[in-house]
Amino acid sequence: MTRYLCAWLPDWAIERLGKPSRPDPKAPFALVAATTGGWHLAAVNRRAAALGLCAGELLADARARVPALQTRNHAPEKDRAALTRLARWSTRFSPYVAPWPEEDSGGGAAGLTFDIDGCAHLFGGEEKMMARVAAALAKLGFTAHLGMADTIGGSHALARFGGGRARPGAQYEAIAPLPVEALRLSPATAAGLKHLGLKTVGALLPLPRAPLTARFGAGLVERIDQALGRVREAFSPLLPHAPYRAHTALAEPIFSQDHVLKLAHRLACDLAPVLERDGKGARALTLTLYRVDGETAEMTVRLASASRDADHIVKLFSLKLEALHRDYDAGFGFEAARLDVILADAMAARQESLAPDLKRERAEKISILVDRLGSRLGLANVTRARACDTHIPERAMTLQAATAPAPDWEEDAGPRPLFLLPAAEPADVTALLPEGPPLQFRWRGVRYSIALAEGPERVRPEWWREKNGKTRDYYTVEDDGGRRFWLYRDGPYGQGAPPKWFVHGVYA
Repeated sequence: MTRYLCAWLPDWAIERLGKPSRPDPKAPFALVAATTGGWHLAAVNRRAAALGLCAGELLADARARVPALQTRNHAPEKDRAALTRLARWSTRFSPYVAPWPEEDSGGGAAGLTFDIDGCAHLFGGEEKMMARVAAALAKLGFTAHLGMADTIGGSHALARFGGGRARPGAQYEAIAPLPVEALRLSPATAAGLKHLGLKTVGALLPLPRAPLTARFGAGLVERIDQALGRVREAFSPLLPHAPYRAHTALAEPIFSQDHVLKLAHRLACDLAPVLERDGKGARALTLTLYRVDGETAEMTVRLASASRDADHIVKLFSLKLEALHRDYDAGFGFEAARLDVILADAMAARQESLAPDLKRERAEKISILVDRLGSRLGLANVTRARACDTHIPERAMTLQAATAPAPDWEEDAGPRPLFLLPAAEPADVTALLPEGPPLQFRWRGVRYSIALAEGPERVRPEWWREKNGKTRDYYTVEDDGGRRFWLYRDGPYGQGAPPKWFVHGVYA
């Protein structure tokens, strides 16, 4: 059975302002917003509420009643952004947290919903978990009322109007004494129910559904069913599902990058046995660090091939930290961390051999190089040459993403120059025999005497693509100065005009 925890923050819009800009709690204060009909109060602090002010009334009326009222413009978009940041920080208690929709809050309030399925035992039980969440929010300076139940609607109702924890399966008894507003109804619907004398949720539950639907619409019955668990309610957490994750809380906050890397290494070591058990390896990981002041820091690394090597993974995170430079900010320290495998691939077990597997070792070294370059530049900006299914040199290679898998048929070709010219350039070549290797050639106005020559390597045309293609004979030549070139003769002798020679590449 899924369990949910809701935290209602009744004074969110004011408390989230922070200590430097937060008003004096002993003075009446309100956030104001311009709406139809003039300026209205969007939220009030406790002192203003004690003097009879409330959200929604006209600012002019409020000032007439409380002349000492202090005001500031309401910024709902900043409230929402701050709530999202708090929700991310709250993922230290559960990986699945979502802010309440704006229509479920109002009056400068806000809330968070936690899916705590499988999380409560990490804190010693549900009651201790509620106490930990409440203490953490209070430490950040937020007033919070918590409710826990089997459904989002039930926990929401308890958080706002009752507080406390409903035992599993005891939804009905927990929400029955609460006012009808606990069902997240519109003000008009709640007022209509009270006009009929239906003031509590318990008064609604035994009534037949047809008259309720005919009088107040299907929304009322749907809210009742959601609260009781008869209809499943959609829940969209901020963080996506991660197939593997490891979490830890620290006794004392840490600050230095070295401590962060040691912590990341420990989390990666915790994940390795689970990945190995399932035959998986990580392709992308996110390290989330939770600061004492309620902020979070995230780093994501992507790997060219699946891996569960903790040392390699931590090396990539270290490169990320080095790239941050001045942007690294531990604040008052990190008190918790989580490592998520956001993308995993199959990674079959390997049979160790006494004889070295050079091809595999080469592939692993290339993969490590790609990962480290990707940590600096981004994997999307790292490409590598891949062989194409052709022997024509200018078509034999193409640039692909470094993470793209190699084709099964890919084989190592013969020696190729490091620099292949965009288009083969004509050269004047002198050969001892018509079919023999070149002795000297002139290219780009410079004459070269050949000291060494190797070849020919014959490359036949693709008859299905080129109707008049000619056979090429490639030679690797070296001149007196040690410079090496890749030349080819375009066609054999004895077929009309003498064949032409071209320079196709230059070796380093």
